[in-house]
Amino acid sequence: MKIFYIGLVIAISSIFLAGCMTNSREMVLENQQSLKIRSFQVKKYNKPKVIVARAVVSTLQDLSFIIDKADMMTGTVAATKLAKNASMRMTIIVRERGKGITEVRSNAQFSSLNQMPKAVTKPEFYNTFYSALDKSIFLESEGL
Repeated sequence: MKIFYIGLVIAISSIFLAGCMTNSREMVLENQQSLKIRSFQVKKYNKPKVIVARAVVSTLQDLSFIIDKADMMTGTVAATKLAKNASMRMTIIVRERGKGITEVRSNAQFSSLNQMPKAVTKPEFYNTFYSALDKSIFLESEGL
């Protein structure tokens, strides 16, 4: 009888663990999706970090975001845009990648009333943001 219970526990545990495991194909596809999203979340500029970081803050303000945090030393900017029954949060990292080369990585999350935030994965959103940032970097570079 004792062997029966041990076998039963092992069988149930095996079923439970097998249901929680992700197969390797799913992991590879998930990783490829992350790389695809990252490809349009990142852009490099041939400008110093300080100019790009200031332009990021200006761009977010121009797009009606409220700056929650801006740390120029670490290059971290967090901002929120509020709308009726919805909000969007953006986190942006500005990194120096070499002499005069700066990389910007943006990440946006959208949430509506009674809904958990979801990552924004549409390239059009990031293209619009980077288009506005390009203009702001030009103005910042010219001292305007």
